[in-house]
Amino acid sequence: MLAESGAARTAFERMLVEWRLLAAAALGGLSRRAIEIAAEYATERIQFDRPIGSFQAIAHPLAELVTAIDGGATLIWRAVDAIARGRTEAAEWIALAFGWMADHAPRAAYQALHTHGCYGLSDEYDIQLYHRRSVSWAFAAGDPTEAYVEAADHRWRGRTSSLPDAGECPLDFGLGEAAEAFRAEARAFFDANPASEEQKVNQHNFDGFDPAFHRASAEAGLLYVTWPEEYGGRGLGLMEATALAEENERARRSIHAKSVTSMVGQVVLEFGTEELKREVMPRILAGEAICSLGFTEPGSGSDVAAAVTRAHQDGDEWIIDGQKMFTSGANIAQYVFLLTRTNAEAAKHKGLTMFLVPLDAEGVEIQPIHTLSNERTNATYYTGVRIPDRYRIGPVDGGWTVLGHALHLEHGSNGDAGSTGELQDVVDAAGSWARARQRNGVGVIESEGVRAVLGRAQAAVEVTASLGKRQFWIGLNDLPDGGVGSMLVAFKKDAFIDISRRLMAVTAPESILGRGAEDAIEEGALEFGYRLSAANAIYGGTSEILKSVVAQGALGMPRSRS
Repeated sequence: MLAESGAARTAFERMLVEWRLLAAAALGGLSRRAIEIAAEYATERIQFDRPIGSFQAIAHPLAELVTAIDGGATLIWRAVDAIARGRTEAAEWIALAFGWMADHAPRAAYQALHTHGCYGLSDEYDIQLYHRRSVSWAFAAGDPTEAYVEAADHRWRGRTSSLPDAGECPLDFGLGEAAEAFRAEARAFFDANPASEEQKVNQHNFDGFDPAFHRASAEAGLLYVTWPEEYGGRGLGLMEATALAEENERARRSIHAKSVTSMVGQVVLEFGTEELKREVMPRILAGEAICSLGFTEPGSGSDVAAAVTRAHQDGDEWIIDGQKMFTSGANIAQYVFLLTRTNAEAAKHKGLTMFLVPLDAEGVEIQPIHTLSNERTNATYYTGVRIPDRYRIGPVDGGWTVLGHALHLEHGSNGDAGSTGELQDVVDAAGSWARARQRNGVGVIESEGVRAVLGRAQAAVEVTASLGKRQFWIGLNDLPDGGVGSMLVAFKKDAFIDISRRLMAVTAPESILGRGAEDAIEEGALEFGYRLSAANAIYGGTSEILKSVVAQGALGMPRSRS
């Protein structure tokens, strides 16, 4: 016994918290390097006449794990920043970061060893040391699952912890004074224009679009704040755009129509003619026009370059024939950003051209498709649709470059990177239920098993947010993406499915009851979230495509498709 007093207990608690933080950082470094060693080996090792890293079975697990580790590392930095700034989330984030790294480091080290095959078992290869130490470091203080339980205690049971002194901290995850002043303006506007309950229910799809609110946002100068002033924007930066996105999410307003239109508008600004800009931009900035995306076709799916919708030139006009699937928002939009094939003889990536097609053009037909996530999307048909050449965006047969710019914006460089609204909704619904519900006379929240599931789910939310912070920083500093955008999107898709399923299980049977049932959890929020997660895993590019991009961009592995 060294000491027994309140001060001794506080000192010990601070030491334990600091150890967890440092141990999490060490595990992050160990597992990141193990994955790098595996990627290097997989790039050099030839089997079946190809580098084994070109096989998705090898590349994708490494891509998943490097994403989880990088997100956890950024969460550690956020925790340090929170300590230095006295934020109440600090203790919770430290527990989440340690639990996450202790959970994923052994997996990463094992996967790295497994990538080496039998050579990984040899004492001659360093990777076996990473495999051993990942476990001994992670389990040095007992079962790391207790960290998830402790994090849940902080969030749902009011636990407090003594924190170490962070010292001088160069990290700053804040948005700055100017952005915070702008946030106050945005919050006042949202508070003065609250969403209806129906709009809140539909916040995750185009059905939540409110034309009156959209126009009011335009009048208040709160639609596309980063756009140049010469085109009616405010010329603000990503800091202000992020503050606006966060307030939009807090107000539970659907952002789908706004985000898609913002992406398309920025592409028009970059590649469109002055004539097209003068026609389209004032309508968009006045809140009178929104856009939808026409990329996917029945036979191409995520392989968008395989599009067969045909456009051929006839004098100063183009004639378009074809079909697009999942053209969400087309039933309420004024334009569709359409991918077409203009050169059937060229390589498939080199014969594409992009157009902005007015949806009231003769020959356009829109048919509804309803999905399991309670939303309407559309199939759109184009039969002899004639449009003037001014609606062409970018050069003829140069559509792949235009599309690439659009996808870069879609994957998080547009101010709303790391949005966690739908993930946080299911965690909050489960946490609120566990605090209110009793089983056999005991509060459900008293179960360590339930709190462990809640803590792990909250960790996934914070890792998603952390990956978004990193993507935001890369965009802010105009740095090469290196697969980070795809990391964020792929992780968010998988995390949403995983935590929805885990939370559905731990709250069953109440979780499977639909809206209106007496014992349903917040009007069926978990059951709906689980359905929504399945849809989100496909929209914007399937996870498998994104993981291949991560393997190549973040780990330097060979192409996993040909």
